[in-house]
Amino acid sequence: MENCRQLLGLAIDHLNSSLSSSTDSVDDLRTWLSSAVTYHQTCIDGFEEFNGVINRDDIDNHLKFSSEVTSNSLAIITWISKVKTAFNLRRRRLMNLEAREEHQWRSHRERVLLESSNELKKKADIIVAKDGSGKFKTIMEAIKAVPKKSKKKRTVIYVKKGVYKENVKVEKNKWNVTMIGDGMNSTIVTGKLNVVDGTPTFSTATFAVFGKGFVARDMAFVNTAGPEKHQAVALMSTADQSVFHRCRFDGFQDTLYAHSNRQFYRECDIIGTVDFMFGNSAVVFQNCNILPRQPMANQQNTITAQGKVDPNQNTGISIQNCTISPYGNLSSSLKTYLGRPWKNYSTTVFMHSQIGSLVHPTGWLPWTGNTAPSTIFYSEYKNVGPGSSMKDRVKWKGLRNISDKEAKKFTVKEFINGGKWISDAGVSYKSGL
Repeated sequence: MENCRQLLGLAIDHLNSSLSSSTDSVDDLRTWLSSAVTYHQTCIDGFEEFNGVINRDDIDNHLKFSSEVTSNSLAIITWISKVKTAFNLRRRRLMNLEAREEHQWRSHRERVLLESSNELKKKADIIVAKDGSGKFKTIMEAIKAVPKKSKKKRTVIYVKKGVYKENVKVEKNKWNVTMIGDGMNSTIVTGKLNVVDGTPTFSTATFAVFGKGFVARDMAFVNTAGPEKHQAVALMSTADQSVFHRCRFDGFQDTLYAHSNRQFYRECDIIGTVDFMFGNSAVVFQNCNILPRQPMANQQNTITAQGKVDPNQNTGISIQNCTISPYGNLSSSLKTYLGRPWKNYSTTVFMHSQIGSLVHPTGWLPWTGNTAPSTIFYSEYKNVGPGSSMKDRVKWKGLRNISDKEAKKFTVKEFINGGKWISDAGVSYKSGL
């Protein structure tokens, strides 16, 4: 029940933002309403993990009205978006904003964008060090010291090398935090919460991010529960416009939970077994290493499990210019799949990526039964490598061939409108194909 209280609180926040916002950006409104729908669904899903404690039908009935209102609002905003597009109107507040974003990217490279890690560390507002050489010895102490709802100033936290055994939560009122470590193999946050021992998936995260505008660089987030403990999240983000650069996410089942809102991952290592990149955010992964590892004897690897539940949500997983290769002692006989459809409108695209021979020729796995819902949107666009052949792929209606124009819809520029907020985070990116 605590998870539901938290999730429904987030949903209310997003609905209030949608109602009170002065923005005329349809993309913002769709994002917030899409996230509100996801929060409702996560609340409902949580009860399936612990059958018999509370009847799911009772929860469905209690949430029915609010879910319908949110879904209807999302449908209206989506219709408005399509009308504006049809009349060739801009989706931004200012007609020339996208051009200005590109200009800002080029003319202000000397700003935070290309600021070195060492420079950021020197400017850190807060230093965390296990040896006592910083202001705090734990990351949670540092988070508590961050000002609430800071709009103008970004708070920089430098976490020195070391293994930090703590479950960290960046609360929803901690905005615009940049956390930088000494490298993905040097600054490590580790925990072991898991479903088998009684924690709902949503709450198992070693590191959970709720505050918008969060940025992490040069760190590792690990869940050491092991494969026998099933769902055990290393990092969960529901933070809008969150960015992760040169980070490592290390676990087994459900390693990285890109839960909701807009997210971006660049040059990260993602390690896991079952559904280890999952959630219902609008997320782009660029230049990342996707590393399936050896699961339990009765398991097979599935990289993605995307959770889109409403056709009007602007959510999905976009994997661009990434590399899929085995991690550690992964058996050559072990079956690894690109993903499986967690929900009826599951949306996942692999683009310009290197797919290793470890990926099974059929490519994708049903969630249940022998096929997938016709309503999913899966695609593989101009990938290379021994595992990229489409010859023996599953023959699902939802596995589609897409054009260049359609592929562009899953880029940073069009899918997450990341031009300004990613560059402001100090991270390089590719805006298009």
